[in-house]
Amino acid sequence: MSATSFSIILPWVLNSGYLMIFAAIIVGGPIFISAAAFTAALGYLNIYLIFSLAFFGEMAVDVALYLIGYIGRASVVEKFGHYFGLTDARILKLETVLHEHTWKALFIIKYSPIIPVPGFVITGAAKLKFKKFFYILFALSLPKAVFFTVIGYFFGKAYNKLANYFYFGQYLIIVVIILFVAINYLFSRFSRRISEEEINLKL
Repeated sequence: MSATSFSIILPWVLNSGYLMIFAAIIVGGPIFISAAAFTAALGYLNIYLIFSLAFFGEMAVDVALYLIGYIGRASVVEKFGHYFGLTDARILKLETVLHEHTWKALFIIKYSPIIPVPGFVITGAAKLKFKKFFYILFALSLPKAVFFTVIGYFFGKAYNKLANYFYFGQYLIIVVIILFVAINYLFSRFSRRISEEEINLKL
């Protein structure tokens, strides 16, 4: 994520309704969460609604992918699985990993930038119990939603306060954008490191 993209996202969020923001969070993830929380700190949106959208947005797609794999293993997975590398051997491999190391497997799938789509589809196809899947996904999604909501809200409050004391307050938004870019970069580095564990899963 670049400073330019964030500078575009921020005014878009300011002019969008909650439904559009929810859709953007589902598609775009953390950057839209932080941008929405930032605008909430400035008083344009409700921070509690933004957090709710962030949390449910984090879970919605993952649950949908799980259900696609769970319900449509014979049809969807077997017909279209090869586009995502979902071979029978890999499904069987993940079934074993999910039952022996469920938390680790779902953590890697959730935080990897590479394998969430095929990973959660395979999780459903592997028939992991939905109750267990849901509880673990809940635990993995909550801290991510909290983190990016708090980050956006904190910087929004800081900007709102400091802008009142500095004549050049308009330049403060540049500093905020740079900090957002840095945080996003660090999270991407973390995600890439997590995705290296994918090799151990042999997806």
